[in-house]
Amino acid sequence: MSPLILGAVLLAAALHAVWNALIKVSGDRLVIMAVTTATTSVLVIPILFYLPSPAPASWPYLISSACVHSFYMLVLIKAYGLGDFAQVYPLSRGSAPLLTAMLGFLLLNESMEPSEMLGMLLIVAGIFGLAMETSAGVLQLSRPALLYSLLTGLCITAYSLVDGMGVRLSGNSLSFILWMFFLDGFLVPLVALARRPRQLLIDTIKIVWKPGLMVSLLSTIGYAIIVWAFSQERIAPIAVLRETSVLFAMLISVLFIKEAFSALRALIIGLILGGIVMLGL
Repeated sequence: MSPLILGAVLLAAALHAVWNALIKVSGDRLVIMAVTTATTSVLVIPILFYLPSPAPASWPYLISSACVHSFYMLVLIKAYGLGDFAQVYPLSRGSAPLLTAMLGFLLLNESMEPSEMLGMLLIVAGIFGLAMETSAGVLQLSRPALLYSLLTGLCITAYSLVDGMGVRLSGNSLSFILWMFFLDGFLVPLVALARRPRQLLIDTIKIVWKPGLMVSLLSTIGYAIIVWAFSQERIAPIAVLRETSVLFAMLISVLFIKEAFSALRALIIGLILGGIVMLGL
């Protein structure tokens, strides 16, 4: 993996951790996610007129991507309502890389170098170590939170593969990315309209529009980088490296959310950093 792609994916990982933290702490998560997706959809409209349309072969992937991304957002909102950021985030992100690598091998005939496989295993081990912490012998994650976190990971796997295959068929990676963002902006706002009384929705939007706009910008830039990387490199190592966002999430949880930091967590972060090095070889 080239230094450019390595650095770009690490930047995207940091942006992902930041916007997820904003979703966790910014009030009504469904409304802020609706604001985020709708804002992103509107922002990309002017640019669409200056780009060629994605190739017809990529449109089934674009439609599928919009559905999977929307379901992912709704499941993620539910997971954050059930568990702590420091555990839901690493578990949902950590369950995705191994599935992505396995399905990439089965569906796309992709393989991984031994060093990349070792890096993947180190990262996945570190992420699951963070997620499975106990206190007084009790796992600090409820069963519903565990279920929705794993379901989120499954969604991540699905959209990684769908977007990775679609962007390769599109003929223009930027056009595919922007159309994907545009199509993502419909389903979650419709769910918010159905689930929130009109006046409550309006009042909440007045409160969360600023963090919603910030989440929109950060998530757009971050995922655009990832889809671009998918078009330049094999999907599995990119997907695994992206999950180092857990490292940045841990820093955010300690420095800003004021969650605990232990020697065990320091050791686990060391495993993740070791995985980054192996993937970058």
